[in-house]
Amino acid sequence: MRWDAVRPRLRRSTGGRPAGRSLTGWRGAAQLRSAPGGDASLQFSAVTTKKRAVLAFSGGLDSSAILTWMVREQGWEVVTFTANVGQRASDSLDAAAKKSRELGAITHESVDLRRELIDEFFVPAMQMHAKLEGRYLLGTSLARYPTARAAMRVARKHRATVLSHGATGKGNDQVRFETTWLVLNADPAERIDGLEIFAPWKEKIFLDRFGNGGRVVMRQYLQSMGIPIASGGNEGEDPYSQDENMLHISSEGVALERPEESHIGKIVYTKLTDPAMAPDRAEYARVFFERGRPVKIQIEDENGVVTARPIEGDSVAILKAANEVAGRHGVGILDMVETRYVGIKSRGVYEAPGHTLLLEAHQDLEGVVHDGPVIDEKLSQAPLLARLIYNGGWWSQQMRKALAGLQEEQRHVNGWSLVRLYRGSATPVARWSPNSLYDPQLSSFESMTGTALDPEKARGFIDVQALHLWAAERARHQARTPVARG
Repeated sequence: MRWDAVRPRLRRSTGGRPAGRSLTGWRGAAQLRSAPGGDASLQFSAVTTKKRAVLAFSGGLDSSAILTWMVREQGWEVVTFTANVGQRASDSLDAAAKKSRELGAITHESVDLRRELIDEFFVPAMQMHAKLEGRYLLGTSLARYPTARAAMRVARKHRATVLSHGATGKGNDQVRFETTWLVLNADPAERIDGLEIFAPWKEKIFLDRFGNGGRVVMRQYLQSMGIPIASGGNEGEDPYSQDENMLHISSEGVALERPEESHIGKIVYTKLTDPAMAPDRAEYARVFFERGRPVKIQIEDENGVVTARPIEGDSVAILKAANEVAGRHGVGILDMVETRYVGIKSRGVYEAPGHTLLLEAHQDLEGVVHDGPVIDEKLSQAPLLARLIYNGGWWSQQMRKALAGLQEEQRHVNGWSLVRLYRGSATPVARWSPNSLYDPQLSSFESMTGTALDPEKARGFIDVQALHLWAAERARHQARTPVARG
């Protein structure tokens, strides 16, 4: 097969506009069509006429300005949709729907993605112990995949061929959204014929209007049109922006752009209690797992008395309960400077109480059911998989391979872990599994005979495992001896 038969064929079309003023340039669309030999050829083309677009819409400043601009100034037909991924304010979904119609959307869809987010994305990432740069639990990254996929469903339902998002050209979300759309369009079950992508923050016509000043200019633009927008700061500038779902809430923005300054006092925790103000009495969460999936959470006091009705079976309810109990004790705060996919350093403050609790419990339970090599392999693979998730690679072959491997790896992760929650800490203190590799007799220093391990055989084991070290040390010293010249 020839490479030029399947590579993207790039072309520009200005649709009657002056050169360089097309709405999307060559990045506008991804359309699959037959190529010689039956191969699929990915055809990129520009959005040359005003078409029906689906826009991810939250009702916030950015999406409100983009929707208004697309409808009122550019003449688009826009279908808006909001993903329910577990935001705190239940009325925010209704407010977004009402606002989008007021701003000119032809219709609005609210899609409940909470179960998809947890079962298809959160649980596997937790099982992988994925943490970006060893710290960030990827709450935003994971939520983008079901959201992007849902946009395609909405587009098919409303016969739209253009997908649009409000992510900037500096961040990671642009990659997650657009990669998902391009890749899933190769799946006949997800495909949108003639799919095109419109990303305003990468278009000159939009940047000319809003690029110099960003959110401040957007706020002024909406105010000039008499459109109300919630104010979050002084002189029309938000001190920080937040993104929330069931897994976490992230805070970024002007107030946090000096990493040498503490975030304390600059943001208000919304998903957890300030650890300094948390109760001065520990609680314990006993988390039960079946095949590596959390299936029950039980809250106990210091005496082991169950203090609330256990939550079991429903993954959404279990994560909600984990968020509540861990958040009550100030668990899951992270302030870090991370490396975006495009290479830019970015500071964020994250609150992920439930995710932190469930991950601690899961990792603790794996300690008794996996042997050392499996644990070491997971430790080496986790940062690679975390970076893959962060960089938009959920649909890659590498991720599919990892997901398939989890089926076998998690088969024996059954049992429970007991986690102590106290003023910002989540500390596993006990665990049990029917598949445990822990043998008290083998492990005990009090019993030296009558077990499968004969202490006398330890001599030979030590001699053999030390042989290569001895040989290397001898060679190192011999290398210092001058070579005799004949």
